[in-house]
Amino acid sequence: MTILHSREKLTLANELIYEIKVKDAMTREVIYFSEEATFREIQLAMKKNRISGVPILDEKKNIIGIVSIDNVITALDQNYVNDKVKDYMTKEVVTIPQNYSLVSAIKKFEQYKFGRLPVTENAHSHKIVGILTMGDILNRLLLNIQTIAENVEKKEDKNLQISEDLLKQAQQKPLRFEVKKADFDNAGRVASIIRNYLQKMNIDKQILRRVSIVCYEAEMNISIHSLGGYISVQIEGNNIIIIAVDYGPGIPDIEEAMKPGFTTASEQIRALGFGAGMGLPNIKKCADYLELESSMETGTILKAVIHLGG
Repeated sequence: MTILHSREKLTLANELIYEIKVKDAMTREVIYFSEEATFREIQLAMKKNRISGVPILDEKKNIIGIVSIDNVITALDQNYVNDKVKDYMTKEVVTIPQNYSLVSAIKKFEQYKFGRLPVTENAHSHKIVGILTMGDILNRLLLNIQTIAENVEKKEDKNLQISEDLLKQAQQKPLRFEVKKADFDNAGRVASIIRNYLQKMNIDKQILRRVSIVCYEAEMNISIHSLGGYISVQIEGNNIIIIAVDYGPGIPDIEEAMKPGFTTASEQIRALGFGAGMGLPNIKKCADYLELESSMETGTILKAVIHLGG
């Protein structure tokens, strides 16, 4: 399957949400309570700290529930505001691991419409290490954008000196990176390495953003939907060529898979903030040329080409 199309312009913010980790944006000082706390105590803490929810933790700092402003209002309306929260708190808590990228967090905010997400130590832990809000994300993006703007001039001369050697190396042989199945703690690692490498070549920032998104989405598709695979990147002439190969089980209907929102990811994967059905559409949007071949026996080969000329 070959796809040619017009592209939408990507912003620096698009790029950063794929690269910045949750741990870089979250608030580390967490206001929390035990299940023995009353709604009245939590109400006063929310008012004092101007927050809309608090996690409920056990003695080991593991999350066992959450109380939102809606829970407090209900307690006030139904006259049990002085009761302990353990019998009323929300026990099905949506969390996000600290090593996930901000794009995963944003997808969770869009999916669940929460005001805040408790941040866990890793994907297999219930220990809370922070709290993340959309305000935290915006603040971190603004800080990074300001820092990037301040450092651009300082890096230009240094990048110019080394770019020719790197360009020659990238033209001689592809850079290849293995991607493991369900390796969500390292989500975006390959995309970040590739971007950092290409950044040293003085490649246009708009092109780098598109490369980053293609590599990230390809990496996550391999991790979510296959038994593993690899991504390779090479510069040929005026093109950056990205090849993503996975080891099965293949895509049953490529045209269906290209539709925004279509996904075969399990509920468990989607609960982690992945598999929203935007991977291939995002790759299509960022690539100047796209080929996709898939077999239920041998897996999937994706080839995306991005012109260095923009």
